Amino acid sequence: MTLREKPLAFLDTETTGLTPGKHEVIEVAVMVGDKLYHWLIAPERIEDAEPKALEVNGYALSSERWEGAKTMREVGPEIIAALKGTVVVGHNVGYDLDMLNGHMERVGLSPRLPYHKVDTVALAYTRLVPLGLEKLSLDTIRAFLGWSKEGAHTAAKDVGDTERLYRLLTRSTTFGLRVGLWFRKVIGREV
Repeated sequence: MTLREKPLAFLDTETTGLTPGKHEVIEVAVMVGDKLYHWLIAPERIEDAEPKALEVNGYALSSERWEGAKTMREVGPEIIAALKGTVVVGHNVGYDLDMLNGHMERVGLSPRLPYHKVDTVALAYTRLVPLGLEKLSLDTIRAFLGWSKEGAHTAAKDVGDTERLYRLLTRSTTFGLRVGLWFRKVIGREV
């Protein structure tokens, strides 16, 4: 398969902290075409978690959502299969891939995650910062574009918004973005 033929796989993870190999991935969403894959992953070392991470991703408030979830050892092969042969797109995608690699390796899996990736942080920097965006977080971008934050910091919501951001930034010109932002400001509708 040539690079041009590889499908895009939009990826987002939610984790128990920021350190690959120490902290765990507890939620993964992958969108390939119109197919959404979603896994809740049972944390096995919750004592290593950062309280702030558990607050942000909702685990602290609703850990019962993870009751009955499988371990990374069990779902890792499914995640690897969903990403196989794709170009991975994510918001700070290197972090998501590093966390997946670290967690999978720690549980004895040999992840062969895709090498090619596109980061929407870089795209936002080139297209939205010149228009006045001050920070590159997905929440800041949502506010800048007038998008809802409801459900933010769940892998499924974030992967959907990442896909939406990618499509907006790769199929538009700076002029078109300016018009869209003006339209939102004047008319009150989302871009």
